[in-house]
Amino acid sequence: MASIALTVLTLTLGMFFIFVGQFKITSKFFPDVHEDMRREFGRVNKVFPFYQVTGWRPYAKNYRLAVGIAEVVCGAILVLIPGRLKQLANVVLLILMLGAVYTHYILHDKFERMAPGLVFSLLLLTRLIIYRQVVQREKGLSAEKKPMKSEEKIKDEDVEEESDDQESQSDDEDKQRAPSDKKKDKKNI
Repeated sequence: MASIALTVLTLTLGMFFIFVGQFKITSKFFPDVHEDMRREFGRVNKVFPFYQVTGWRPYAKNYRLAVGIAEVVCGAILVLIPGRLKQLANVVLLILMLGAVYTHYILHDKFERMAPGLVFSLLLLTRLIIYRQVVQREKGLSAEKKPMKSEEKIKDEDVEEESDDQESQSDDEDKQRAPSDKKKDKKNI
């Protein structure tokens, strides 16, 4: 990665989502937080975003596990895997965070419950913007290098033309000298 800010933000977000996602998956490390997540997803399940469209609502446990696994996998991709897959993971996490903000808004939760989702949505959006700027800057630098090469070729061609001109001038001088030399040779004979 070409930008320190992009690298730091990517690693920080990746580690955060791995950490938070494991709260939703297992109670092994933080049983109190896991229990709070279980209760929260029981409440969140009632306002599942696609229920009005599909008429289907997942079980709270499956919903919690799906979100937790998605967070862990996308966080791991942000930390470990280079390339375009990071952008996909970033977009998936952004959608999850916007879904969390929407859910807390529909449940009329206090702002303090909505704030983490907003903050991390903004951080994920910022990461995408920084990535886009880095890509554009790299394209700009590579585009600047290409014309320089063509300018160098033009300069080389100019130098070659100048040397060709000098050679042709010296050839003309030689041709002019050659007849006079022949006249001198005839006189000497």
